[in-house]
Order: sequence, then structure tokens, then C-alpha cells
Amino acid sequence: MSGQLDFGEVLNNAGAARIGMAKAFEEGLQFRASGTAAAKPLTGNPHEVGNEEHDSWDIGWAVADTASPSAIAQSAAPGVAIPTNAVAA
Repeated sequence: MSGQLDFGEVLNNAGAARIGMAKAFEEGLQFRASGTAAAKPLTGNPHEVGNEEHDSWDIGWAVADTASPSAIAQSAAPGVAIPTNAVAA
């Protein structure tokens, strides 16, 4: 959906303060979707532990990992450009 942010949580009126979280969510999703779980582990999160971006990245990674070995459904992350490939196990 145009103009929608997705960061793994449902909040009303999230606003611009959540853009970093939305970007981290998509980064985590794309990271996991680009290889196997062994090659693209959850420990590859580049964000500092304990901040919202770290948590959002983890949620994005988990969305892609849950889809494995299929493609990610658009409904799983409606505000993100979903890769069209199947997520490798």
C-alpha cells in the first residue's frame, strides 16, 4: 500500500519517528530472503542490541524465515517491497 510503513508492529499514527524502524524491518527481511538461514543468520543484525531498530530488523528477518521455503506473501509485510524469489531454507 502506498505510503504505508511496516515495522512488524501495529500502531496507529506511528509517524516519521518510526521510519528507522520500517527501514530496519525491510533490511532484516531482505537480508534473510537473500540466502539460507545458515548463510544469513539472525546474528547478522547490524543494529545495536536493545534499540527499536534492532528489534524491527529481527522481526523482518523472522517474517522471511517463516516463509521459507516458499516466497514471502505480500500480506506478511504490506508496506515492504517483497522479493519474488522463494526464501531458501
